[in-house]
Amino acid sequence: MIYFHLVVYSTIFASFLHVVGMNVPLRNSFILRVSSQCDFCGKKLEARQMIPILSFILQGGKSTCCHKPMNKTYIAVELMSPFFVCLLYALYGFTTTFYLYITIYSLLLILFVSDVLYLCIPDIILLSYFTIFAILYLYQNPSTFLSHLYQLIIGLFLFLLLYLIVRNGFGFGDIKLLILLCFLLSFKEVVLVFIIAVFSGLLVITLVSLFNRKLRTQKIPFVPFILIGFIFNACTGDLFWNLIL
Repeated sequence: MIYFHLVVYSTIFASFLHVVGMNVPLRNSFILRVSSQCDFCGKKLEARQMIPILSFILQGGKSTCCHKPMNKTYIAVELMSPFFVCLLYALYGFTTTFYLYITIYSLLLILFVSDVLYLCIPDIILLSYFTIFAILYLYQNPSTFLSHLYQLIIGLFLFLLLYLIVRNGFGFGDIKLLILLCFLLSFKEVVLVFIIAVFSGLLVITLVSLFNRKLRTQKIPFVPFILIGFIFNACTGDLFWNLIL
């Protein structure tokens, strides 16, 4: 029964985070809206049009009012989220680690949408999550806050240096996100996230560019690969490092 509730609530929450990721980069007001609206014509949506996953499938991936293709990111986040949340619960239960990873996942899910749709990583989102975690770590223990702040400084130096060396390989928004992750996670976890992100990104880009040469000249969102790295880290824990070392 617990997994049923996790699937339902995580899917609904993922749908809301998608709305955040779509609207924040455009500075659209959405929190105080009376009802949900069509992304294209602004028409008020009916309840049957707002059921996560099911509505997308029944509507054939198109809006019913103006018949335009809906963003595939909708179905991506709504399918991925319940799977990941249930897997986290199976691994950690309702522990501090579970809630930590869920909160960071919500950050990456918002940025996944904004980066895929607009190649944008809003500073307001990064600042909001930094503030939330700073308050949390200070509440837990001032030494915990100082420890994570020290990691942030190290990450700031290393990733800015990386950006200066390989400027064409990463956007500055990606670098800021990686620096923030140094504050949210342990430095060892961020290294693993970055390694998996780079390798998965290179693999996908190489495979796709074999069939689409235009991709070589286009900007590629990097947050989806950071999200892959984070999911890999959350699901493997220290297993990866134990195997390597």
